[in-house]
Amino acid sequence: MQSDDMVGENGAGGAIFWAIAFVGAMFGAGIFARVIDLNEFWSMAIMVPPMLLLFPMVKVAQKRQQAVCGNVSPAIIAYNRRMLIWSFSYMVTLFAAIAVYNQFKPTGPILWVIAVLPALPILYFVWALRRYLVEETDEYIRMKQVSAALFATGLLLVLATIWGFLETFGVAAHVPAWAAIPIWAIGLGVAAAFERVKGNAQ
Repeated sequence: MQSDDMVGENGAGGAIFWAIAFVGAMFGAGIFARVIDLNEFWSMAIMVPPMLLLFPMVKVAQKRQQAVCGNVSPAIIAYNRRMLIWSFSYMVTLFAAIAVYNQFKPTGPILWVIAVLPALPILYFVWALRRYLVEETDEYIRMKQVSAALFATGLLLVLATIWGFLETFGVAAHVPAWAAIPIWAIGLGVAAAFERVKGNAQ
């Protein structure tokens, strides 16, 4: 029988709760912004509070690993810290790019710099993921992370291909390419949640 700790605040249930809360808050904020027709500035501003849910989500995930394995991998701690840095850097650069564009309407090379600015944290994200795979000494944990990344990549490829054909035949609206990262991140979260539920059920 599973202990209360494993299914409660520090277990798989707690991790899934915070993951669902984060995704729901992000989508809810976006829908709310559209419904009341907020401008770009305030649409971005209301995304900041849901981002704070990342902190308890990461904390619970680390506590669960400690409960299951007896310790928290130093590689996981470093990876989670880097993911938080990446997430908030992405939000800040996106917020800044939109604000500068709306305020100054730059053109030429400056516009190119502003347009690319939000993509720069993605380079850090890719590096952080690779660094984790190098630093993680537990082969089982590393294998699970690789499996989750492969699932997220496969999900992105399938959805992008299907949606691309739907666009080609004129039955679906265009989706901007920057949506790839949020979709990949959601896939990673789904894979991680599935692994936790499967492990908890065994």
